[in-house]
Amino acid sequence: MITKTKRAAAVIAALFMILTILMIYPFGLSAHAAAYAVWPTEPKFKNITTYFDAARNTNDVSGYHNGIDIEADGGSNIYAAVGGKVVAAEWMDAYGYTVIIQHPDLGVYTFYAHASQVLTSAGAQVKQGDVIGKVGSTGNSSGNHLHFGICDSLQAGWPARTYYDPMSYFAYSDNSGSGNTPAESPKTDCGCSEEYAGEYTTKGVVTYLNMRADHNTSSAVIGEIPAGAEFRVTRGNGEWAHVEYNGKSGFASMAYMEKKADLKSEIKIENVTAPEGNLDKGKTFSIKGNITSNLVITKVYGGVYFRSGEATSQCAEAAPNTIKYDLSTYFDKNIAFNALNDGEYTYKIVAEDKSGASVELVKTDFTIGSSAPKEVLGDLNSDGKLNVTDIVALQSYILGKNKEFTKEQYLASDMNKDGTVDIFDLTALKKAVVKATA
Repeated sequence: MITKTKRAAAVIAALFMILTILMIYPFGLSAHAAAYAVWPTEPKFKNITTYFDAARNTNDVSGYHNGIDIEADGGSNIYAAVGGKVVAAEWMDAYGYTVIIQHPDLGVYTFYAHASQVLTSAGAQVKQGDVIGKVGSTGNSSGNHLHFGICDSLQAGWPARTYYDPMSYFAYSDNSGSGNTPAESPKTDCGCSEEYAGEYTTKGVVTYLNMRADHNTSSAVIGEIPAGAEFRVTRGNGEWAHVEYNGKSGFASMAYMEKKADLKSEIKIENVTAPEGNLDKGKTFSIKGNITSNLVITKVYGGVYFRSGEATSQCAEAAPNTIKYDLSTYFDKNIAFNALNDGEYTYKIVAEDKSGASVELVKTDFTIGSSAPKEVLGDLNSDGKLNVTDIVALQSYILGKNKEFTKEQYLASDMNKDGTVDIFDLTALKKAVVKATA
């Protein structure tokens, strides 16, 4: 009887222990070093749309899921599941904006992908429950969610196998708010002054200007301002500014921005080729030139014009809407010099920027076909000199033997410039030939 009673008591005690464990660890008992981890999203978001696939450890391809996807509202908080050192807080292609945290005591990394913003930076020490980002759908994603994973190594900075199932690796509790939560908007107690407030545009930026989470280059990049874009500055200190662009707030270096009120148009062209002198008819000519401006170039037009200023068919127009424009990308393909007839032309290129400024960057004169030789009065055969053949030609015309006398020959024969060609011109031509050949 005593033995049965002891056995019953032992069973009851065991059941009580199991029940206690299940109450403490509602997601399952962890076999690993951390007693528990903070659930990485806000407590109301617990719906897992895609689970971990262990096959990823033997077939390391994206078709096998290396973490869990937690459905959550865009812009809601992402928490550090366990404290550690941030080793990456940046854009990572298919993962989108991603935070990776190293946990040396566990020998693993946790990673948080597809964020709309990262609110920490590489090198930072974060506590369990710290807000490290905002849920989003960046990278290879079809909707707002957090991709949460655990791995034991990185390759070239990226998560690499072995991967662990987040649902069995940790036991979770909801975030109690004990961690440090970054400000939801840029700091306003940092000593920056409103004297810098105003509308700005980028300066000396080729691709984009980084928006950061704080006033320094070591803070996380949380957005980008394209080159030439306009944005608002609310405060600044001469080195860094509080900026607002496309609905997002952050910080940007003032070395790469300029206040619109201070802007002066600076449109330039370099490495330009332009036709000059005489070009052979039917020959091609390559148009080159790199146009740059401190403001967005809104329009580039030009090409080949008659000397009167009227446009020929070989003109083009483009609307780059960038701060750099290469003429060879469009103008060279749409202006055909080999289609021009003999004649005198002007080549010019004009650019305009968003301030309304218009600058004529190139203007040169050129001719197509053989240039007419310098006129020599009496030179009827157009060889550039006077000789006996000119006398024979004029004499033949006066005697009525030359029926194909051209207009140019007629004008060249009028030696005394009286508007007629007669025997007096022939006499004058003979004297000129004798003088020229003496």
